[in-house]
Amino acid sequence: MAASLSDISKHLTDEIIEKAFEFHTNDKSKFIKVARAAPAGEGLLGAVYRVTVTGQKNTASFIVKGLVGDTLLRKSLGCAKYFKREVFFYSQILPSLLEFEKELGAEHSIQNHVPICYTCVLDGENDFIILEDLLESNCVVLSVNPTRHQRDVSLSVIAHIHAVSMALRIKNPKDFARIANAIPEIYYNEDNREWYSGYLQNAIEINKTIINEYEDSKSIYYKKFYEIVDNDVYSQFIELLNPSVENSVLNHGDAWCLNFLCSEDRSVAIDFQLIRCASPATDLAYFIILCGNHCKVKEDFFEAVDIYYKSFEFYIQDLGLNANEVFPKENLLSDLKNFGKFGLLASLTSIPLLASKRCDVLESFKDKYSKMEQIPLEDLWRLSPINDEEQKMRVVNAVRVTVDVGLI
Repeated sequence: MAASLSDISKHLTDEIIEKAFEFHTNDKSKFIKVARAAPAGEGLLGAVYRVTVTGQKNTASFIVKGLVGDTLLRKSLGCAKYFKREVFFYSQILPSLLEFEKELGAEHSIQNHVPICYTCVLDGENDFIILEDLLESNCVVLSVNPTRHQRDVSLSVIAHIHAVSMALRIKNPKDFARIANAIPEIYYNEDNREWYSGYLQNAIEINKTIINEYEDSKSIYYKKFYEIVDNDVYSQFIELLNPSVENSVLNHGDAWCLNFLCSEDRSVAIDFQLIRCASPATDLAYFIILCGNHCKVKEDFFEAVDIYYKSFEFYIQDLGLNANEVFPKENLLSDLKNFGKFGLLASLTSIPLLASKRCDVLESFKDKYSKMEQIPLEDLWRLSPINDEEQKMRVVNAVRVTVDVGLI
């Protein structure tokens, strides 16, 4: 728990919160309370707080994201660069998309699928973002076993982001290029290869143990799995995320279940720290595969693709374009064949993390790692062997489904 706003950032003052509260409620603030919002192990790249404001007539809350306080952890995770990327999304990309929608007369705003940003500050040391608290809209974070409704409405969010950005690329290519050039791949790039390699190898070894247990060495699933994991996985990530592909769109970049919230009448994506330009197949395949309880056979996979594409058709039509002309379904299926492998590779690194105890970003790491300039990622995101049958089957089904649908 933070004792005060200054524990989040020295630039975050009562006046800033009061201004957001007045804008949100048209009321005057009387009392401000700060508490931790994300449980330990969540918010892997930043610190997340809930700021509750009691006014003269109303009470409201906001989500405030800040840099982790421990300077060694901040450096080790590269928190500042990811925070900068998210600030760029809220301060530059999102306003451009909203203005573009307005110009085209769209009835359905992407803002309904993204938290409202009230303000942000970026200096590399005391960064913060003040966002809408989705709990006020009765939105809850998806679990690793989302309901079918939760999966489907989250697919609609992904489709909306893709549709608006594809329309921007088609209608205003210079504006799209400006955004694309400003957000080169931030996670899977050569600069991060050494930092990520130990963690990646640990994840691969855990997955190998599971596949060895469940698949015969002569099976197609066993052979296809080993073909990709024994072939420089990191370079495959880089190749699959080429921003210059024909159907490039804005990708959420980290489309696992924990980054989506929904209620009965609203669905929202959060955490845009890894936003990138790439094929829509990368977001889509990753999300579908990680919804493991709804992706056990190839029919499940294609059902989810159909739901995504129907939403894409709806939102691209809302922008005055015809999906069959700008991105027919056969093109999506082709992209899935060419780039959907990303979904499996990313899932193979995520499932072991979901099954393990994750580090608490509010802990102090300086004393424990006092002799290090940078904490290895594999020490921060410690992976444990997967013993739970359900978690093992997530890995097994992920491999089987991607083989059966032709992604690998």
